[in-house]
Amino acid sequence: MDNFWIEHRYTTCNYRLPYHYEKAYQVIFLLAGKIQYQVNDKEYIVEKGGLIVLNTLEDHTLKVLEYPYERYIIQIRPEFFQQEVKYPEVIAVFIKRPPDFSHLLTVSGQAWDYLYGILQEMEAEYLARKSYWELIVGANLRRMFIALFRECPALSMMRVGSGTAVAYNTMNYLDRHFTEDITVESVAAAMFLNKDYLSHVFKDETGYTVIGYVISLRINRAKVLLAESDQSITDIAAACGYTDFSYFSRLFKKHAKASPSEFRKNSARQKEEFQKGGISEKGVRSHDITRKVSL
Repeated sequence: MDNFWIEHRYTTCNYRLPYHYEKAYQVIFLLAGKIQYQVNDKEYIVEKGGLIVLNTLEDHTLKVLEYPYERYIIQIRPEFFQQEVKYPEVIAVFIKRPPDFSHLLTVSGQAWDYLYGILQEMEAEYLARKSYWELIVGANLRRMFIALFRECPALSMMRVGSGTAVAYNTMNYLDRHFTEDITVESVAAAMFLNKDYLSHVFKDETGYTVIGYVISLRINRAKVLLAESDQSITDIAAACGYTDFSYFSRLFKKHAKASPSEFRKNSARQKEEFQKGGISEKGVRSHDITRKVSL
């Protein structure tokens, strides 16, 4: 995918979104309507002035409660975000997941107008793609997330230290090597860190154990392959780092609440239902439009 992606969507009826996760950081800005948004086991009611922030491993879905449902959606590659934003306390919005973390952020009307202006600028740059457009987008990401950091007490109150960088670098390493034979010891050695320190910091910053994060990466990768490829389940298990098919099947069912074969059948049925309903790959019905409004 690109370093950055943005789209302005407007939907009038019958919108559905199956549980899925993103391979990038994602932010949804609600411009109109009302939705019930679920991220893992947390649920939020989101209206205009609210936005949802998601990291790369969070399963999510939504139900539209009031139409029209209008939103801006942006996706950012983690490496690009860290490169452009740089400030650990701001980057933490996509890394730290303490038990009381809220994926829903709300801002005042004045701050919302400011953010909406930034979204329009980024959309124009993304669509035109003139020379150095990514630098301009990067600058606007800094403006946007610094504004959110200032506006949202929950973000400014998050305790951030050197552990955030350790967690981020470890996540990047695991994202590249999760199909390999991973142990806490091997990861610590690769990061030149004490394994006990790494385990403590990673859990404190992300809410995952190191191995728990690896399992999540593998299971989510398996979901994608089951839904989007015709590979055998045995081959998919191997591609995700599991040589013991029975163990993979048990682990998958524990995390996905369905066996690999059940998950594949359910995914195929959902895709067929979406196609019959006229819903495109991006989730916008064919008779709906993308439009700009003045807020």
